[in-house]
Amino acid sequence: MTDKITPFLGTWILDVEASDYEQGEPPKSATMKIEDEFGMVRFAMSQVTAEGETVDDEFSGMPDGPETKLGKSGLVDAMRLVFNGDRSLVSEARRGGLTLMKAERELSEDGRTLTVTQTVHLVDVASFTNVSVYRKAQ
Repeated sequence: MTDKITPFLGTWILDVEASDYEQGEPPKSATMKIEDEFGMVRFAMSQVTAEGETVDDEFSGMPDGPETKLGKSGLVDAMRLVFNGDRSLVSEARRGGLTLMKAERELSEDGRTLTVTQTVHLVDVASFTNVSVYRKAQ
């Protein structure tokens, strides 16, 4: 697993101009840090919203491992993290076995760009996709 995750590790900075949001306003800025913590992968995100508010979030999972049960967040109850080939890492937030949110992280050939395609499925309403393009920090 370590060899597959290594290219994804590091700090990534959002390229707001290259990103495309169907749902919500794009943030003014954002960073995503991906770290290997003893076989678990930790994602720590921080963004400054269009209104200037700082929002931080994080989650961990074991790629290609078992589904991780989450606390009582209300919206989702489990997280799954899987590799889809060598350059794609997908997380799925699930509730009752149904995927409500999916984020596919596609690494560019040169390893310098990470494109995150996040789809949110609103039951009985619609699905929305936001594409966030991140550049690897130096």
